[in-house]
Formats: sequence, C-alpha cells, structure tokens
Amino acid sequence: MKIELKDAGDARKVATITFEAEEVAEKEKKVCKDFANQANIPGFRKGKVPPNVIRSRFGKQMNEELKRQVSTDAYEAVLERDDLRVHSILKVDAGEVDSGNAVTVEVTVDVEADFELPDYESYELSIHKTDVSDEEVEKELTNLCEQRASYEIVERPVEQGDYVKCSYEGSLDGKPVAEVVPEKPMYGKQANTWEEAGSEEGMGVKAIAEGLIGMKVEEKKTVTEDFPEDFEIPPLAGKSVSFELEVHEVREKNAPDPSSSDFLKAVSVETLDELKEKIGKDLEQRKEHQNLNGKRNQITQNLLDSEDFPLPQKAVEDEANAIFKGMAQSGMEQGVERDEIESKRDELWKQAQTNGQARVKIGIVLGRIAEKEEVKVSNEDLAQAATREAMSRRVDPQAYVKELTADRARLSRLQRDVLHDKTIDLIAGKSTEKVCEIEGDHKH
Repeated sequence: MKIELKDAGDARKVATITFEAEEVAEKEKKVCKDFANQANIPGFRKGKVPPNVIRSRFGKQMNEELKRQVSTDAYEAVLERDDLRVHSILKVDAGEVDSGNAVTVEVTVDVEADFELPDYESYELSIHKTDVSDEEVEKELTNLCEQRASYEIVERPVEQGDYVKCSYEGSLDGKPVAEVVPEKPMYGKQANTWEEAGSEEGMGVKAIAEGLIGMKVEEKKTVTEDFPEDFEIPPLAGKSVSFELEVHEVREKNAPDPSSSDFLKAVSVETLDELKEKIGKDLEQRKEHQNLNGKRNQITQNLLDSEDFPLPQKAVEDEANAIFKGMAQSGMEQGVERDEIESKRDELWKQAQTNGQARVKIGIVLGRIAEKEEVKVSNEDLAQAATREAMSRRVDPQAYVKELTADRARLSRLQRDVLHDKTIDLIAGKSTEKVCEIEGDHKH
C-alpha cells in the first residue's frame, strides 16, 4: 500500500491510497472464503464450495464487499498516520475495483492544523465578592413580598404603583401610529392592556404610565410623549406623539407583611430571621454561580482571542448551518414573520458563520488542551450530563439516556461537550483570580 497526500485547502487534504494487484488479490481471496463459509449451496457442504462456484454465484456481492473493505482499509490507513490530525472524513472514493488489478482510493479529509497552545495556566480571571449585605437581603425580601402581592379592585383615582387596565391609541401628524410602525404595537394601539401607574422601569410609553395617575374608571384624556432624537424606532425619533388614553379598571397592589405568620408559612420558614438567613445563603450561592459562569466566559473569550489557525471547513459549515437554523427557529417562535427572516438572511448567515468559526476554534483548542492534560470523560460523567439534560428538557431521565445511547452522533456530541466543560474547569483551577469592585466588570 502506498499513500500520497496533497492539499485541497487550508485545512483539507486528499489522500491517494494505492493497493498493488497482489494486495487486492489477497483481499479478494479472503472475501471469497468468507462467502464460502456462509453459503448454502445444494450439493456442497458449508465451507467446502469451490471458489469458482462462489465467484459465479456471488460475483456482484463479492465485488461490493471487496470495495467496502478496500475503502475501509484506505481511510483507516489515513487515520493511523502520525503526521495528520484528521478532524473528519468527508469522502471515500474507491472508483472501480477489479481483483486482478491495482486499486486506487481517494480519501478527502478535513484536518486540524498545528498551532501553539495559549498560555492558559497564566490566565487572570475577574470575580466579584460573594459577601451579601443587609441591603441586598432587604431588597430581595421586598421582591419576594411583591411576588406574592394581591391586587384588589379599588373605586378611587389612580395612585402611584396601582395596576391599571387601560386602552390607548397613538397618532402622529394626524396619522395612526399603528400604521406608521405596525411591527411595534406597543407604541401604536393597545386594548385592555395593563400598566403600572407611574412606573419608571416600564418598557412601554412613559407618558402613559405617568398620565394614568389621578384618572378614574371610564375617564379619558390625551397625553403626549416626546421621543428623543436617538430613539430606537426611526419613524418616532424626535417626534411628539399624542395618545388617547382610557381607564377601565384600577387595582391596588397589597404586598404581604413579611413577619406575618401566613407569609412565613407560605415560604416554609418559622421566623423572619430564618427567612433572611435563607435569603442571604441563596444570594451568596447565586453570586458564586455568577462568578463560575463569569470565569467560564472569560476563559472561552481568552481562547477565542488566541492565535488563529486554519479551521476544518466542513465543521465550520455544519456549525454555521446549525446556528442559522436555531436563529431562524427562535425568531419564528418569538413571532417574527418568515418574510422578515428571509429579508435578513444574508445578515443572519454572516453572523452564523462568525459564530460557527468561533465554536470550532474553541472546540479544537479545548480538545488539544484536554489531550495535553489527559482529561478523560467517564461513563459516570456522561450519565450525569445526560440526566441534567433530561431534567432541563423535562423528560424521564432513564428514557432519555436510553434514547441517547441509541444515537451515536448525539452521544458523541454530548461526550465532546462534557470533555470541553471539564477542560474549562481545569483551566479555571489553574488560573489566578482577581476580585473586581465594580459590579459586572469582568475583564478578559
């Protein structure tokens, strides 16, 4: 057997494997013997059928099997080469196979380039303090009470903080805003929507939230919103829009007393101090989890910022396709029309390609670090990851593991993801940590 390699791209090669006529003849004899051992032919004992009879009866099937074996031997020979890191086999072409002649097989593969690993042991990762202040506990307690607040109908003018059922319609220069920006109904026309009176954090129209204060049920009035010059919706930027506003119902929010026995029972504690202690612990765990995610994100970005190298083309295409389909599916689930997605196809595809390249690069670098550090994935690691995935999908873990085990491609992907996660954790353990004072100030 002889192998010749030639480049077919930055990270793609074509290997030409030649089997001499004698090698092919030996393989054909073995195939013939295997067929003879399985054949049931009247007048002959199994395994004793003459080769010429086998070749006469099963010539076509034997040739297909010979071609399969030659192809398998060819790509296995490529995989065994020390000078190639094969990322994926794209094509195996054996052409015509004749047992009396030499056979040439072309194997096209995407390869991983050689590159210098980044100095991952010297990474400095930013984290935040995990101490919890009394103010943070009190704020969380207030939020918890508000989540369990009741909303009682009241017969009085609207006050700050009330929840109001109302309708409104905007007009700009005598034209309904709903016609100007039909894709943004929040700024055009709403019927029987709920607004928090005087809310500073609402995502709607500020003039409406403020204009509700003092109004009564069935009362109508006109309010005006002056949109800033840099407003995110160009047709409304720098314009004054009039809104006809009507109130239908007013509800007062009544948050429970956190020290009341009913509230404490509802949150499964006996005393307010016990509740505050629990909130403190939960906040601390949340901060620790945020630090963990922050470190993982910084490591990923550091790896992405490391030296570039040629990437396997097919892997990038596959990742980009998966990302593109995911973005399109997500858009449709959020109510975006198919025509709008199609109009942004080029922009979305460009973004998908960029993200696909990033995924492939990070995956290759993590794989190489895992190899150097001898990171392994055990069956227990896989079982735990599969169980977590099943829980997130809200399906039966045992049934999901069984389904996963039967799908080699999905199982291989899960194993790769677990390997990468363990490698990131290893890098985090080797890195130094720097506590940053400013919230959200994670630096790469």
